[in-house]
Amino acid sequence: MVASIGKIASPSQGVAYFERDGYYAKETAAHREASAWAGRGAEALGLSGPVDPGRFRSVLEGEVPDGRRLGRREIGGNIVHRPGRDVTLSAPKSVSLMALVGGDERIVEAHDRAVTETLDWIEAHAVETRMRDPVTRAMVRAGGQKMVVATFRHDTSRNLDPQLHTHAVIANMVQGADGKWRTMVDDGLFGGKMAIGAIYRAELARGLGDLGYGVDKTHPDGRFEIAGVPREAVEAFSTRRQEIEAAMAERGMGDTKDSPHLAARVALATRAAKRDVDRGELARLWKRQAKALGFSPAKVRAEARKAERGLSGPDLFSAPGRVAGEAAAWAVAHLSEREAVFGHADLLAATLARDPGAVSARDAERAITALERDGSLHAARGLGHGRHWATDAALARESEAIALMRAGQGAGKAVMRRWVAETKLHRGRLNEGQKEAVKSVLASKDRVVAVQGYAGTGKTTMLKRLRALGESRGYRAVGLAPSASAARTLQEGSGIESGTLQRWLARHGGIAEGRGTADGLKRLRAANAKTILVVDESSLASSEQVRDLLRIATTLRIPRVVLVGDERQLGAVEAGKPFAQLKAAGMETAVMDDIVRQRDAELKAAVRASLQGDVKAAFARLCGNVRQVEHGDLAAETARLWLDLSPELRERTGIVAPTRALRDGINATVREGLVAEGAVSGPAMEVPRLVPRDLTRAEMTRAGSYGVGDTVIFARTYKTLGVERGDERRVASVDTRMGTVRL
Repeated sequence: MVASIGKIASPSQGVAYFERDGYYAKETAAHREASAWAGRGAEALGLSGPVDPGRFRSVLEGEVPDGRRLGRREIGGNIVHRPGRDVTLSAPKSVSLMALVGGDERIVEAHDRAVTETLDWIEAHAVETRMRDPVTRAMVRAGGQKMVVATFRHDTSRNLDPQLHTHAVIANMVQGADGKWRTMVDDGLFGGKMAIGAIYRAELARGLGDLGYGVDKTHPDGRFEIAGVPREAVEAFSTRRQEIEAAMAERGMGDTKDSPHLAARVALATRAAKRDVDRGELARLWKRQAKALGFSPAKVRAEARKAERGLSGPDLFSAPGRVAGEAAAWAVAHLSEREAVFGHADLLAATLARDPGAVSARDAERAITALERDGSLHAARGLGHGRHWATDAALARESEAIALMRAGQGAGKAVMRRWVAETKLHRGRLNEGQKEAVKSVLASKDRVVAVQGYAGTGKTTMLKRLRALGESRGYRAVGLAPSASAARTLQEGSGIESGTLQRWLARHGGIAEGRGTADGLKRLRAANAKTILVVDESSLASSEQVRDLLRIATTLRIPRVVLVGDERQLGAVEAGKPFAQLKAAGMETAVMDDIVRQRDAELKAAVRASLQGDVKAAFARLCGNVRQVEHGDLAAETARLWLDLSPELRERTGIVAPTRALRDGINATVREGLVAEGAVSGPAMEVPRLVPRDLTRAEMTRAGSYGVGDTVIFARTYKTLGVERGDERRVASVDTRMGTVRL
C-alpha cells in the first residue's frame, strides 16, 4: 500500500494498457465508470466524466488547444514529447478483500475519495513547470499549475488476486496562471512520493472509519490493514507479493521492507502480462477461496455496521485542529531527532502516519503552518527539492556551538610554538599533511581546532605523534569516539587513552546543564588544566552532542579540543552536521588529503576519484579488482572468495554486505566452509541475537512502533511497572487503538 510512480513509454502504449484492466469487459458501463478525468487542467480543456481513448491519446501526445504540440523539436523537425507519469495508488489487501470479496461498494467509494484528495494535493503542491523569470530572465520552477489527469480504477493484480488500485496518469502538460500550456517538471512529484502515499492512506483510513471499520497500523509509515481480517487471508490473496519476495530471496536482495527500491525493481522485472478474465467467474473463485480459508467478510462487515451505528458526532468542545496539532508536533520531534533540516513532504507524511485516519491532509497542512506561525518551525535550505524546515531548538543548538567555538578563538596559549614543533617533526616519518595537522593543533591559541582528514590519510598515525609531543610539554591526551569499537581502535593506534563520546558527555552531563558546586568545578578544572581532548570521527557527532561537548570544555577550561573528522562522511545518526558548520563558521582547520592507506597506485587513484565524486572514474580504476556475479550467487560467491584466501589474508580482509539478509547468507556460507576445513569444530550453539529497532524517542511513545515478540530493554527503573534498569521484557500484545503495549 504505497504510491508508485512510473513512466508512460508512448501514447499508444498508454491507451492500450489503461483501456484493458483485465477485469471489466470492454465498453460496458462498469468499464466506463472505472475511468475519469481529474485536475483543473482537464476542466480547462473541457474534459470530464469517463476517459475517451481518442482524447486520452491526444493529451498524452501533448496537443494543446491552440494547435501546438508540446515537446522538444529535433533537427529533422520531429517533436519528442514525454507522455506523462503514472501515479498508482493501491489499497491494503484487507481493504481489497472487503470491497471485492465482501462486496462492500462503500469501500470503493472511500478509495475514490482518497484518490481525489491525493490528486488535489499533488496539483497544489507537487506539480510544477519551468518558465522564464520576468526580472532575471533565468529559467525557474513555478508551481500553481493546472494539471490534466486521467484516472483508471482496476480491481485485480497481475496474478488476478483482488487488488483495488487506481492509476492516475498525469499528462506532461500543465496550464499556468497566464493561460499558457507548458510541459511539466516532475521533481516535486518524485520528491513528494512518500507524502503522496501517506495522504492516500490517511484519507482512506478516515473513510473506512466513517464506515465503522477499525484499522490496525502495521508499519511506521502508516500502512494499515482492516481490523478483523485475518492475516492468513491477507497472505493467501497476496500471491504477487510472494513472487516478489521469492525473487528477492533468490537474488540475495534481502527483505522487501529493508530494500523497498530493490523490491520495486524486482516487481518490474518479474511481472506477467495482463490477462482478460470473466468477472463473474473470478468473483466466485475468490469467494470459494475465502470460504476455504475460514474468512468471513460478512462477519467483519457486520461488526463494522454495528460500530458505524455507535459512532458519535464531532466533539464540539475540543479546539479545532487539536489532534492535527498534536500529530504535527510529534512528527517534528520525530524528524528533528535525526535531521537538523527536513523536507516538508517528510513532515507531512510523518504527521499523517502517526495515527492512520486521525488527521486529514488539509488539517495536517494547517497544523504545520501554525507551527511556522508560532516560531516552532523555520524555513530552511535543504539538499533536496521543495520546502524544508528546521526547528527553533536546532537553530539554537547550532548557534550556541558556533558561539562557543568563536569565544575560544585566540583565548588560550599554544601547547608548543610552531617552530619548535617543526624542528621535532623534521626527521619524522609523517607526510606534509600529517605534520601540518600536528603543528596546527599544538601551535594554535584557539580552544577548538579541527583536522579534516579523508579516509586513509593517516589520521591515527598523526594523533600518535601529537600525543607524544603533547606529553613532552606535560599535556595529557584524552580520546573520545562515537562507538566503543572506534574508541578501541583510536587507543590501540595512537596510544591515547580513549572512551566513547556518549559516556563522557553523560559523566559530565550536570556541567552541560549548568549544575555543579564551586569546589567540584575547581577540582575538575585543575584535573583538565593540561588536557588535549581529541574527538575522533567527530563528523558523526550530532549538534546536541557537540554543543554539550563545547559547553563542558568551556566551563572546565580545557585548553584544547581537537575535532578530527571528514565533512564528506555520512552524518550523525542524530540531527545535525556540526563539524561542517563549525568549519564554515571559521574554526581553524588543518586538511589532510594525502592518501597513505592504499599503497597500490590504481587503488589510490580510485580513492581520489571517489573523493572528488567521480564514481565512473573510480570504478574504471577498480575494474581489475571487481568481480561481477549473478544476484542469486552473490552470497555464495562472496564467501568463496574469502575462503580462498590464505589465513594471513583472511585476517586482513573484511566483508561488507548491503542488507542484513545477504550478510546472514554470507556468514552462514563462511561458517560452513570453516567447519568443512576443520578451522571451526565442536558442538554448535544457537544464540538469539537482538537487532536494534532504531526508534526515535517520539516513536517509542507510540504503541504502533512495537510488535509482538519484540524485546524491550529498560534504560532506567520504573517502579510503577515493576521493572529495574537493564530488565528485559517481551511484547505480548499491542493495541494501537487503545495505545497500549502489554509486556
